[in-house]
Amino acid sequence: MYEKFFQGYTRKQWGLDPSQLDKSITARVPIRTNQDDRYFTDSHQFMPRDGYARMFERMLDHPNIDLLLGVEYREAQSAYPHAHLVFTGPIDEYFGFSRGKLKYRGQQRELEYLPATQWAQPCVQLNNPDPANGPHIRTIEWKHAMAPDAQAKVTGTLLTREITVTPDDPDKYEYPFPDEANASLYRTYAEMAQAVPNLLICGRLGEYCYYDMDQAIGRAQVLAQRLLDEA
Repeated sequence: MYEKFFQGYTRKQWGLDPSQLDKSITARVPIRTNQDDRYFTDSHQFMPRDGYARMFERMLDHPNIDLLLGVEYREAQSAYPHAHLVFTGPIDEYFGFSRGKLKYRGQQRELEYLPATQWAQPCVQLNNPDPANGPHIRTIEWKHAMAPDAQAKVTGTLLTREITVTPDDPDKYEYPFPDEANASLYRTYAEMAQAVPNLLICGRLGEYCYYDMDQAIGRAQVLAQRLLDEA
């Protein structure tokens, strides 16, 4: 089972043999003794009603929020006097990589639209642990995540194949690297951040932590409330 389901997938995901990675990655593979084929077993599992893009559009649609795209934060920082700075980018980038670069993985995503196919796979996501079956780690068919009335309006189906890579551009960082060398380097940066007054570095890249979406939202709510309480 290890060779069939875990070894090849992990090598694709991280570019290393599992023996070279932190043991915590094994916790992301659920082992059950029943027929429940869901990855998560949470009682409530939903997508935002109108999708994540619309959710963030609504969050940012406020007269006191300026949205600047394609701008480095250091270019804009001096233009916005602030009592507290919240930074959600890579923590090593914030400090100019002064202690070295943390390692991250990212993804290339290949899209394929099949106009004559209504359903290409039996569920929203199929993992691909076999190295001989191509470099992608999984294939996502988005129609499975849509409400039935929305599915009925779609002609054909759209697939996304995800291929994991090691990016050089911090804008393409997605996955903190699970080994002790990077964990130790992160702790050095975290100590530096704690020494800067009125600075909060957070998020998956800022805390160098693999958050799922529900965890990321919950973490943001906790930190936001902490800032409000301190104001």
